[in-house]
Amino acid sequence: MQSVEVEILGRKHRLRTDNPEQTKAVAEAIDNRLNELQVRYEMLDYSRLLLLAILQMQNEIFELDKNNQNLNKELEKLNQMIGKIISDS
Repeated sequence: MQSVEVEILGRKHRLRTDNPEQTKAVAEAIDNRLNELQVRYEMLDYSRLLLLAILQMQNEIFELDKNNQNLNKELEKLNQMIGKIISDS
């Protein structure tokens, strides 16, 4: 594990990680999201901005998971069709 320092909304955080570059990229994405929210919602404090960002990101994760499940179902149907075509040949 390596120690890496990231900055999120002007606050520095020291984290331990197996993948420093990915951790930095994730922190940068979070920082960008929080900066966008801070511009839009000037009156929210740090903790409320974090909560709003978490809620938005979790909603995106749910949507991506739902899309992934739908794609897996379509892939399974295609695999079944291909298997039928191959067995009929």
